[in-house]
Amino acid sequence: MKALILNGAVALRDMSRAVEVALAPQLAAHCYDVARHDLTSLEIPDCKGDFGCWTVTPGICVQRGPHRDVARDLIRSDLTVWITPVTFGGYSSALKRQLDHCIPLISPRFTTLDGETHHEPRYERFPSVLAVGLSEQSDEAAHRVFERLVRRNVLNTYAPHFNSPVLTRSDLPGLTSRVAFWLDDLAASRPPGATAEPLEIGARVDLPLAEPRRALLIVGSPRGSASVSAAIASHLEALLTDRGLTVTTEWIHRALHEDPDLRGLAASLGEADVVALAVPLYVDSLPGPVMRAFEVLAGRRAVGAPARPRFLAIVNCGFPEAVHTDTALAICRLWAREAGLEWIGGLGIGGGGMLEGKPLAELGGRARCVTRALVLAANAVAQGRVIPDEALRLARTLPVPAWLYRFFGEWGFRREAKKHGTRRRLGERPYAA
Repeated sequence: MKALILNGAVALRDMSRAVEVALAPQLAAHCYDVARHDLTSLEIPDCKGDFGCWTVTPGICVQRGPHRDVARDLIRSDLTVWITPVTFGGYSSALKRQLDHCIPLISPRFTTLDGETHHEPRYERFPSVLAVGLSEQSDEAAHRVFERLVRRNVLNTYAPHFNSPVLTRSDLPGLTSRVAFWLDDLAASRPPGATAEPLEIGARVDLPLAEPRRALLIVGSPRGSASVSAAIASHLEALLTDRGLTVTTEWIHRALHEDPDLRGLAASLGEADVVALAVPLYVDSLPGPVMRAFEVLAGRRAVGAPARPRFLAIVNCGFPEAVHTDTALAICRLWAREAGLEWIGGLGIGGGGMLEGKPLAELGGRARCVTRALVLAANAVAQGRVIPDEALRLARTLPVPAWLYRFFGEWGFRREAKKHGTRRRLGERPYAA
């Protein structure tokens, strides 16, 4: 049997090394041949989010780089071990950047699991997942989000077994025995169901009224002005401007390219009274570059800015059910806690494919619920209030039946593949051993 270790520990390197050392004899005892990739040392490009890995080069990322080899090694393994700091409840940016490139391992075709929309598997078998979270100290809220994120990933990648232990520094003395328990629990596990207790994504209810003057909108999509996130941010910018706010818009991918330390973005954040992030869902979480920005900005904010801007996140996903966005919203909420911002709520939007990256005002009924939600959110922001429940409800309302959305979603992928001459190859398995 084959085991693949993906070490994504940007921080807590000593803990990640200790885990690898403790795992080695245990994996050998279970008859695994072990390979590893240190993701922090690989030049992995950002996922473009254009689904070319489904319609242009089916089953393989359109970009060349080491991430292709990692994806190949992953699908050919029986067990994959992810080692990562618990980063605001999510994964490190290094691990997340690679997992974003694992989308070609599943199919563009839709299916339903426990009533939720997911994608069909591309391969007949997928590896089990042991996701080891590293944490300086116990943080129940972050650990709960981490466990949920792993469950969602496992659900979408059809892993037969999984375990998501979190190791704190105080646990290191008993690490050898803990690793043995992890593997035993892994072997005894079963695939998760879609239903689970809801995550905490609500706003603080005791925030005082505070009328803002300056707003910062941050776009977290790599697809530029043609993205759904950009369309949402543009619509919200107009609403806030109409309500008297001065609005500045920043792009995470551009900022990271031009200023990797994000000094400019950190300065803009410190000058704002309210910050809104518009971002797509990537692999049940935030895109890798957004996680990198969160890591950098949290560190800069920790160096002590007295101001506490209010923070709103708007996450859109390509599934019809907005529940898929909950893990990303929970991560945004925990980031706000760590970075010294006041969380005023998060809008989770399903059916993002219907918005097509076009101006929302031109989309009519397709964007009706989203635009109404944004109006309510803009009113609340301008009045210094938290986002109202009605806005949250409207954002999560799909204006068409889920089955119809799935039908046209698959039709869109087939149409795009036909343009590239790959329609008959959509189900290819290029990494099959």
